[in-house]
Amino acid sequence: PEPPAPAKKQDGPPDYGAQVPRALSVLLNALETGRLPHSILLYGDTLADLENAAHFLAAHILGTLEAMKHADFFALRPSGKARQIKIGEKEARENNTMRDFIRQINLSASQGTRKVGVVYEADRMNSSTANAFLKTLEEPPRDTTLLLLSTRPYDFLPTIRSRCFHFHIPALDHGQCDESFIQWKHDFETWLQTLDDCADGKKASPADLVLPAYALGGRLLLLSESFAQMQWAAAKAELPEQIDDEEKEAIETGLRKGIRARLLQQTEQTLRDFAFADKEKIQTRSRKLSASIAAMEKIRGLLEVNFPETAAMEHFMLQTLRAWSK
Repeated sequence: PEPPAPAKKQDGPPDYGAQVPRALSVLLNALETGRLPHSILLYGDTLADLENAAHFLAAHILGTLEAMKHADFFALRPSGKARQIKIGEKEARENNTMRDFIRQINLSASQGTRKVGVVYEADRMNSSTANAFLKTLEEPPRDTTLLLLSTRPYDFLPTIRSRCFHFHIPALDHGQCDESFIQWKHDFETWLQTLDDCADGKKASPADLVLPAYALGGRLLLLSESFAQMQWAAAKAELPEQIDDEEKEAIETGLRKGIRARLLQQTEQTLRDFAFADKEKIQTRSRKLSASIAAMEKIRGLLEVNFPETAAMEHFMLQTLRAWSK
């Protein structure tokens, strides 16, 4: 598929237009009145939306156009094949580790009076990293706002969750207007209709049922890769110069995961829309929908532990085929 057109370079905080999430409106009001919490957990369905929200809020806190390039903006991301947030050595200074992150946010602000620390995919902290961070949450540095981003907020230690104010960031309508994805959704719905007709007794050849399952799954992965390449090219050009290769890899991986998560979420929504489009079949279609969503949840879990994308997608498509053609 053709990749989407590159986004225009943005001078300033992420532009929500009229779609500023209510959570961010509440937080901006708290900032203006001097009541912004020190520790905030932003959670939602996609990493991309959470990152946009964090950068939007950080830009307003720091009074800057580009939060990530501000001297008092500090970031911590998962790294390595295990996608874990590392604790780091006690004596040696290691970039992108919890101990170095804590050291940096405890320094005095170099510009202005406020600092912002963002922990991306904060649920990727293991017990030792979380315990090292806990003391900072209990006694946050002065004039510092800590933002924890997560699509799995209940994977935190309860002691971490209890020390943060929680705000849900809803997913925005990403990718829905891209013609290649619109065409994919149309073809996916056509395939679902073929399966549903087959369940009603209409004859269909195996080729009409099975081959589209593999083709649609492969096309969705190609779309995900295409979108990721284009967005990473734009994002990489905007990164601060001091970010090292390991951090860049972590950012790119997070971006790719976020795009894939959005496409899976929109695929699930397409399933829901199709299931409830025919009111006379809601009862039987609801059972089929439930089976498809169960398969979707399974592959989401598998993808979190780096299971091969192609095998995961094939599992989802074949389980959907079985459910809807019965």
